[in-house]
Order: sequence, then structure tokens, then C-alpha cells
Amino acid sequence: MFAKEIILICYLLGIFLGVSGLTIALLAGRKGRSETNKYMVLFLAVMLVMCFYDMAIYYCDYVIGGLSNLKVLRIGNCIIAGTMYLWTSLQSSIIPREALALLNSLVRRYLIFYMAMWLLLTLFLSIEHFYTLKWLLLATDVALIILFLTSSVGHILYASAENKKRQLIYMIVVTALLLWNYVSYFWGETSVYWGNSMFIREPLDLTIIFWMVINAANVYYEYKEDFLASFDRTGQTAESRKDIKPRIDEVCGNYKLTPRESEFIELIYAGKSNKEIAEALFLSESTVKTHIYNIFRKMNVKNRVGVICLINGEANDDMGSEDDTPEES
Repeated sequence: MFAKEIILICYLLGIFLGVSGLTIALLAGRKGRSETNKYMVLFLAVMLVMCFYDMAIYYCDYVIGGLSNLKVLRIGNCIIAGTMYLWTSLQSSIIPREALALLNSLVRRYLIFYMAMWLLLTLFLSIEHFYTLKWLLLATDVALIILFLTSSVGHILYASAENKKRQLIYMIVVTALLLWNYVSYFWGETSVYWGNSMFIREPLDLTIIFWMVINAANVYYEYKEDFLASFDRTGQTAESRKDIKPRIDEVCGNYKLTPRESEFIELIYAGKSNKEIAEALFLSESTVKTHIYNIFRKMNVKNRVGVICLINGEANDDMGSEDDTPEES
């Protein structure tokens, strides 16, 4: 068992990371509020509520002395289900796929039903009634785990197939830890049903570790994916980049660039250096240089200025023959 002081410090750190992530998301949203940013803000907000909720329970149990009870823990089930609902919506906006739309809708509807059911039962049923309905309640937990995992795995597989490494790693980390947290609450409930309440405390005490890691992943992903894109060094906002996207797609189509090369074009147009492109796409700088050289050759330009001029429809002296070697990459 960890010392009380260390666990309380972890709670404070988790809350700090949650506030940091929420601040970053709100600042990025001011430059151009997207659907992903909207769900990210809501997800970060409910994660912050979850951290405060867990900290309150821990503080009451170990510092003040046993003020929490089983009804309070069951409200925690509702809050975790809320985080799962928002996470499902956030995944759908990060990796939007028509093939998963029906499944995601089913998962979200079930999570709303689950939260409403557990909240009403917690408020109006006694502990004895909970024991009577234990098999039905455990069935709802199992169904939630299966549906949530199926939806998340679908998005993870699409991210892997499209080689979106940052999204893939982020979704794996958050999905795994959200599921782990829920299973710890599920373990607490089943322990009570089987008369083993002594096993509840230990797994629940450590849930802050999971929340802390999720919040750290949120901060990193939101900073890299949304904040930097909204406040890049060219001064472009998310809205202005959205306006130029159709033109970039048109140029990429004209020069028969691959989807991967189109990602490079967007980053080049945003003024990213080779190092920044390598970090954004999880590639080595040498691989980035090779891709950029091939793009210059296909577009018949000498450097990045030529690429930008083609997108903007401007004349430029940096156009060359197909055999020209790029001056920079």
C-alpha cells in the first residue's frame, strides 16, 4: 500500500494535469472550435470531475475517517460511464468512420441508459435490494465492458491501418486505462456481492495512477495535435487552414500525390521544419527528407516556396525540370 501522502500528491498532480489539458484545449478552441476540440473539452472536464471525486473519497476514508459508502461508490460508476460516453464521442471525431457510426450510436445510447439506471437505483433502492438484483446489475456491467471495448478496438484498428501513430498510441493508452478503472469499480461491486468487501479498498486506492496517466496523455495529445496547429509559427488559425484544405487536395490530386504525401504538403504549407514534420508523423528526419524530395520531383519544384506558390496559384521562379535536385528538403 502506498503512503497516504504519496497518493494525495498523485491526486494533486492528476488535477494539475487535468486543469492544464483543459486550459490548452480551451485556448486551442478560441482559434477555431472543431468537433474534436468540443468533445476534448468535455472529456477533459469530466476527467477533472472524476479526479476530484476520487480524491474526495480517498480523503474522507483515510484522513477524515470513513464518510464514503457504497452509494457514493455507485455514483462513481455513473461518472466513469460518463467518461466512457465522451471518450466514445471523442474517438468518433478523431477517427470518423461510417462503418462504426451505428456501433458508436449503440454504445452511447447504452451508456446513457446505464447511467440513468444506476443513478435511479442508487437513489431509490436500499442495499438489500441491490443484493437481490446483483445478477441483473452484473449483466449490465458486462454488457458495458463488451460494447465499449468493441467500439474502441474498431477505432484503434482504423488508426493502425492508416498509420496514424499519434492517434493510435493515444487511443490505446486512454482506452486501456479507462477500462482498467472501470474494471476496478466492477471488482469492488462483485466483491461486495460475494461478501469480500475487504478486497474493495486496495484496487480503488490506486485508480488515481490511471487518471493521472490519462490526463498526461490528454495534455500531450492536445498540445501536439490541436494547440500547436492552432498557434503555429506561420500565424495561421485552424479556420484558415480549413479554408485552404480543398485547394491542397486539388493540387495533390493534380500531381497524383499519395494520401501520405498530402499530409506532408499540409505540414509544409503550415511552415513546419523537417524536424517538426518528423515529430508530427513519428518518422525519422531522413525519411522525411526522402518524402519531401519525391514530392518536389512530382510537383516539378525546387523547394518549399515552389510548393506554397503552386497551392496559392502564384507564379514563382523556383519551378524547375523534373530532373532538378531540390535546393532544400
